[in-house]
Amino acid sequence: MKRTLLATIISSISVTALAENPYYVTFGGAHTDHEVTNEYFDDYIKHSYDLELSAGYMLNSDTAVELSIVQPSPDQIDGRADVQQARVSGLHFFGDDMIQPYVSAGLGYGKAELNDFAQENALVSVGAGLQLAATDTFFARAEYRYDDMVNEDIEHNNYVLEAGMRFGGNSVTSSSDEVANNMTNDVEAAHAAAAAERAKAEEDARRAAELAAEKARIAAKLDTDKDGVPDRKDKCSDTPQGTMVDGDGCPDFDGKLQGVFFETGSAQLTENSEAILDDVAKELKRYPDLMIEIQAYTDSRGSDALNQRISEDRAQSVRTYLVEKGVSADKLSAKGYGEANPVASNDTAEGRAQNRRVELAVKK
Repeated sequence: MKRTLLATIISSISVTALAENPYYVTFGGAHTDHEVTNEYFDDYIKHSYDLELSAGYMLNSDTAVELSIVQPSPDQIDGRADVQQARVSGLHFFGDDMIQPYVSAGLGYGKAELNDFAQENALVSVGAGLQLAATDTFFARAEYRYDDMVNEDIEHNNYVLEAGMRFGGNSVTSSSDEVANNMTNDVEAAHAAAAAERAKAEEDARRAAELAAEKARIAAKLDTDKDGVPDRKDKCSDTPQGTMVDGDGCPDFDGKLQGVFFETGSAQLTENSEAILDDVAKELKRYPDLMIEIQAYTDSRGSDALNQRISEDRAQSVRTYLVEKGVSADKLSAKGYGEANPVASNDTAEGRAQNRRVELAVKK
């Protein structure tokens, strides 16, 4: 669009003068050399001087057609031939600078007369020159032209200097108006296209923002496993429906296995403990995707090393029992913590009993 607009502006500037002044007249004088290739009239013909009057019309910015009349100079001296012509020529100009080269070609009728002898016939004319635009109205030309009288021997080399003046006409003025209108239309079209593009970009941005906001609202509310914890916060997003869960969306085990005891100084489960673990196994099998760590603790009696070994053996004993009851071994791990993390004082029998415990921890 920008290139089209720039080209339109340049074109309108270059043709402004022609659009306002498509008609022109020129008047000047010519130095004419005769007998270019041969000598005629039984003797050498001296060069002569002529006057030339032309009227032309610019068909467009670089092409013109003109009618020319050539007459001998009034003060032509004896021994110089009198040249008369009527000629129609076409001119083509190059560029749009103040000085324009041009070429011409034309057809006409000519007569060359010396004393009582004359030749006349149709003629062909070709030429080249430079045109200088002094103002939008006035200009000057320097031209070389070659004239050949058809079927006759006469040839001329003409060196012409002319001055010209342009004047107006309605037909091309309307063309100038059309160029101006086209330029205005292109500017308006460019502004309209830019405005439409901005509006489209703004609308696309608005829709994208609305879509992002809607996705955020949906994500904030999405709860795949229906446990009341949104998926964006749910660390266990596939818990069975109806399962009690904690704040992370995972099954809410209380952690402690109440009533699980071992034979004194060993990792052997008591019969009552096995019954409790049977219920635990049934519950764990409801959540096949959960990763469970079995954690065993002791009280502070005995050495640290002994307590650590006993806690590890007891954690492993619980794991082995649960696997035998159908809980996936891949989902269970066992770890002993010795006398670490007491939940009560080890100074009393009651406190020590609370510290000798086994807990289940969901790994998230």
